[in-house]
Amino acid sequence: MTNLTIIEDTREQTPLDFSGFRGVESVRSGLKTGDYSVQGYEDKICFERKSVPDLVQTLIEGHSRFLKEIERMKSFKRAYILIEHTAGTVYRYCERHGWESRFDTIIQSLLAYACHAGVRIRFCKDRQDMTAYIVKKSKEFLEEENERSLEKDKRF
Repeated sequence: MTNLTIIEDTREQTPLDFSGFRGVESVRSGLKTGDYSVQGYEDKICFERKSVPDLVQTLIEGHSRFLKEIERMKSFKRAYILIEHTAGTVYRYCERHGWESRFDTIIQSLLAYACHAGVRIRFCKDRQDMTAYIVKKSKEFLEEENERSLEKDKRF
């Protein structure tokens, strides 16, 4: 029995694998915001996945397009930016490419998104950790939505 359906954006080139989670299925569909969402709540919860090279390139060169995405995330009840690997990995990537001085700017940008737009930032140690985090936060979100719905029904 499926109790959680994760939507994967059709533009996601290296989708995460949710097959190891009982009661979870994933389907591919176009999303306006983020790379992953929960079916039926595509305008309320989103997860933006960033690999280390994508994160660094986005925050160094493609900032304006990403800022539009962040602006859209402001209207979501839950919005996440998930970075595939640790902050140390991001630093080493910057160092290898001669951008060590940009590392602080990258971290400060992520913190600004968290403050300005209420976006939650999480470094995930690997793709499995990221997948598990999406499942966990999606289930928590659905539980909260169900509780809100029950409370609303009790008032009427």
